[in-house]
Amino acid sequence: MDQIKNRLSEEVEKISADLYRISEYLYHNPETAYVEFKACEYLSGFLQDRGFEVERAVGGLKTAFLARPARHPKRRPAVAFLAEYDALPGVGHGCGHNLIAAASLGAALALNQVIDQISGGLAVVGTPAEEGGGGKIQLAEAGVFAETALAIMFHPGRLNLPGEEMIGRVKFKVEFFGQEAHASVSPDRGINALDAMVAAYNNLNALRSALRPEARIHGIITHGGDAPNIIPQYTAGLFYVRAATKSYLNEILKKVEKCLEGAAIATGAGYKIEIIQPTFDPIKRNPPLENTLKANMEFLKIFVDKDDGRRGSSDIGNLSYYLPAVHPSLAIVDPETPGHSRIFAEATMGPRGREALIKAAKLLAMTAYDYLDSAELRERVKEEFNRKE
Repeated sequence: MDQIKNRLSEEVEKISADLYRISEYLYHNPETAYVEFKACEYLSGFLQDRGFEVERAVGGLKTAFLARPARHPKRRPAVAFLAEYDALPGVGHGCGHNLIAAASLGAALALNQVIDQISGGLAVVGTPAEEGGGGKIQLAEAGVFAETALAIMFHPGRLNLPGEEMIGRVKFKVEFFGQEAHASVSPDRGINALDAMVAAYNNLNALRSALRPEARIHGIITHGGDAPNIIPQYTAGLFYVRAATKSYLNEILKKVEKCLEGAAIATGAGYKIEIIQPTFDPIKRNPPLENTLKANMEFLKIFVDKDDGRRGSSDIGNLSYYLPAVHPSLAIVDPETPGHSRIFAEATMGPRGREALIKAAKLLAMTAYDYLDSAELRERVKEEFNRKE
């Protein structure tokens, strides 16, 4: 096994310059959710030039693709390497998706060099719109992963971890409807929708103190009125609710609705809640896979950090209920450096970013190899996936 893993490591090193170029191209050509046309074409062409059959616009998404080795396009079980490549508005690749895409392509190319020595196959799935769009959800619902046994990717971050919790996320819009009136002459004839919104915000703020540590509520008032001398008849806000399990997320949402209803009752305003799709599920973790990742991190001399409990959300959470999925992270910045920032984007081009890219490609290739090579591991992964929450 070590011999194969050394070979995988060598194959990644051979194409390291190509992987740097992929990352650099994406960095200099950032595209936001669902308009990643340059990225999609660049990555598709790169794989096509190296012996992959590429289907474009899969799952009804114009900037998604599915690539399989032309020699063995239908071998099963198959591992899907996930390539994210959308950027953030105004920040570019402040979440490091340029490294994610490059690492997944590198892992797939390396594993393809030894695929004849194992039973199984591989694919690269280009997954657009992770940042708020939920591209993986749409691809899964469209059946793109129907013949895939495992989905795997890495994420650059602040810590080296084989896996971590990702909390579910529901985004909702709340509107309050009152009655406009002159704020000085006839305030008694108005119903102040801004008062309702402020009361709702304060209710939610009070609820926050009673949540479990991993849960979150946060949001903004997007419309507070039109003029100071007119009692606002309409206000609106956008909020997120996050939690570590689906059941707790639903429990919080019921309490949130009571907070909003109470504000409406207290002020006499009407209200409306609109859940904005997509909603993100908490990730369904798979300890056998994470243990395999950890062993390969140790093989690659990657120090495994202690999880600091900070949590985000991603559409891979939803995907993890369709099939086993793992999402290790490798550090490219110090723990105090914020993600979704220009500093983080610049780090993807620095020495730590480049080093993490190559290590990630090796880590993903080795873990996919372990999965395909061991029927016992596949069975343990399956049993864990089928376990109820």
